[in-house]
Amino acid sequence: MARPLSEDRRRAILGAATELVAEQGLGAATAEIAKRASVPHGSVFTYFATKEELLHTLYRELTTELTDTVLAGMPKGDDARARFHHVWVTWTRWGVANEAKRRAQAQLNVSEQVNDGIRNAAYEYAEPVFQLIRQISARGVLRDAPVRYVGALVDAWATTTMDFMSRNATKADELCELGFKAVMKALS
Repeated sequence: MARPLSEDRRRAILGAATELVAEQGLGAATAEIAKRASVPHGSVFTYFATKEELLHTLYRELTTELTDTVLAGMPKGDDARARFHHVWVTWTRWGVANEAKRRAQAQLNVSEQVNDGIRNAAYEYAEPVFQLIRQISARGVLRDAPVRYVGALVDAWATTTMDFMSRNATKADELCELGFKAVMKALS
C-alpha cells in the first residue's frame, strides 16, 4: 500500500518552486527545486507528474490566492470606485508582502508553458475582478477594448506601483494612492 502524500512536502515543493521561478525564471531545474524544498529529487515527480504540471499547479495556486485575497472583504453595493479601490490596495499590498509570489506569477502569466486551458480557468476564477474593471472602463477610451487587454494594462500599472512601493517603504501608501488615481483616470 502506498504511503499517503504529505501536504507539508507538497507545500515545500511549491514554495521552493515559487522562490526559484522568481529568482531564475521558468528554467529553474527541478533538482534545485527539490534541494531548496529539502526533499529528494524524485519527490517532485511523486507530487507532480511533470515540471509542466508543477508550473500549472503553481500558477493556479498563486492566481487563486491573489484573487481570493483581493475579493475578501470587498465592499458591497454599487460604488465601483470604492470596490476597485479595495481591489487595488489589497492587490498592491499583497504584491509587496509576497515579492517572490508576485514575481513567479508574473513569469508564469506570460509563459508559453502555461497552456490556454489553465490560463482561461484563472481568468474565469477572477471574473468578478474583470467585471469590475469592465464596469469602471465602460465610458472611457478603453470601453471597446478586450477586457483581458484592459486587465493587462491594469496589471502593468499595479506592477509598477508595487515595484515603487517595495523600494520606498516610507512612501508606500502614498504611491499606492497615486497609482490608484492614475489607473482610475486612465480607465474612466
